[in-house]
Amino acid sequence: LAPSEWQDTVQALGTAKANESVTISAKVSETVQKVNFDSGDFVEAGQVLVDLTGKVQLAGLEEARAAYREAEQQLTRAEELAGKKLIPGSQLDTQRANRDAARARMDQVRAQLSDRVITAPFDGVLGLRQVSPGSLVTPGTMITTLDDVSVIKLDFSVPETLISALEPGQQVEARSAAWPDRTFDGILRTIDSRVDPVTRAVQVRAEIPNPERLLKPGMLLT
Repeated sequence: LAPSEWQDTVQALGTAKANESVTISAKVSETVQKVNFDSGDFVEAGQVLVDLTGKVQLAGLEEARAAYREAEQQLTRAEELAGKKLIPGSQLDTQRANRDAARARMDQVRAQLSDRVITAPFDGVLGLRQVSPGSLVTPGTMITTLDDVSVIKLDFSVPETLISALEPGQQVEARSAAWPDRTFDGILRTIDSRVDPVTRAVQVRAEIPNPERLLKPGMLLT
């Protein structure tokens, strides 16, 4: 008989994971002023999701800006007078320090406001919306979830007897009960550095492109 090609296969079960996944929560205690998304929306990195900015914080920023502008004007006048030898250099240094302090105060208020404008850290799909305008949120309050599902990570176990046959780049074909007529192709990306001493199996991670977003985190794949 003439030799023919054949492929050895291993069947396993794995749970789908998002490429990136995070729970969106608040950093400060504040009332929700505006919600800029709905459940299930696809958002881009940097897109504003929730605005917690209050009138007190905005007024504080305007006050800090005014103080900075005034300090800048005072410094300009001091530099002109110092150039004409009408004031000592120490007074000019004091005015420059006042300007720097005013700018630091303005930057501090801006940083505080940034904690009140919640944005998406990466492109992805939002989960269920958990807050509404007028809701009081505190640090750790769950607002929604965000998952990057453009690529699905699939972790599964392979017996240690087959470790010598494993290597990154090998083909992986996954199937889901939700899509019985579809095969999702991916590649083996990583082999864990340790073997479980109880099960004598090694964890393997595959990556499966998911451009149609049919696969969702948590799904059982074969």
